Amino acid sequence: MPNIVKIGFVGTGGIAGAHIKRLVEIPEAKIVALCDIDEARVKAAADPLGAAAYTDSAKMLAEAKLDALYVCVPPHVHGDLEVRAAQKGIHLFVEKPVNLFMDDARKAWQEIKKNGVLTQSGYSLRYTAGGIQLKNFLADKQVATANVVRWSGLPGVPWWRRYDQAGGQLVEMTTHQVDLLRWVMGDVASVAASYSFNRVLKDEPNVTVPDSQAAILTFKSGAVATVNTSCALGKGWGGGTEFVIRDAKVVWKAEGCQLAPEEPKLLPPLPLETPSVDAAFVRAIANGIPSMLYSPYDDALKTAAVTLACNKSAENGGALVKLDDFLGEL
Repeated sequence: MPNIVKIGFVGTGGIAGAHIKRLVEIPEAKIVALCDIDEARVKAAADPLGAAAYTDSAKMLAEAKLDALYVCVPPHVHGDLEVRAAQKGIHLFVEKPVNLFMDDARKAWQEIKKNGVLTQSGYSLRYTAGGIQLKNFLADKQVATANVVRWSGLPGVPWWRRYDQAGGQLVEMTTHQVDLLRWVMGDVASVAASYSFNRVLKDEPNVTVPDSQAAILTFKSGAVATVNTSCALGKGWGGGTEFVIRDAKVVWKAEGCQLAPEEPKLLPPLPLETPSVDAAFVRAIANGIPSMLYSPYDDALKTAAVTLACNKSAENGGALVKLDDFLGEL
């Protein structure tokens, strides 16, 4: 019999539903409690699972016997939730971005580190076949530059449309591609960014996020990458992530990378089996194997810091922001 990991959720919106769908297929996982401020929504999620439903996270943490907790609330309302869970020795899966406020995120990390809990964030691109193939391929190569383009539309949820609650598309969505850059290119030394507000989307009610964002990331290796993102595309989607190495371009795709000039034999083989971000989290806890966790909290915090530093740069006229100063001591 596998070791069973008893799991709770705070937040039962769309992303929580995606995690729950995967978790019910994992033999080691058992969802025992869910919490949401919307009572009807949390009961609708909990009842089919036979799980307890709560509207107060403090009460759930006090009453439910949890091995692990999924934090699936918007980035501006985490508060001290991770701190309280870590103090109880509960392992944490924190959806990206891990927080909108660096001070709160640093406090959470200190408690996580102090109490020795395992952590994972929602950077699922690290678990794709193409992500692992890319990591292996670039491990012994210098990247000259990289370019990210992600264009899409506005989600319907009200908080996402608020700059003070979501941080904009770069912080909330394109964080996935920024994290992929960090995973294969290393830590970022500095950023500079420029945004446009209230131009293309000025007729949309209650929208304060930028409608376009552009950033230059300079890595500690000396490489430079560009990121361009917009939420003004409506229902469409466009973009891609590309890397330039000596004499070749690598195009990242979740299902497998492409190399141009076309030399497929130079790419390492795709992994035979790639666990989901959820399966890796649960099995790392069940079997005591932290190395299965490709996106722990402290590393996810560094990705959040890159995008939040871009916001600071744009708010200050594109001024250079040094990441070590912005991130502070972890």
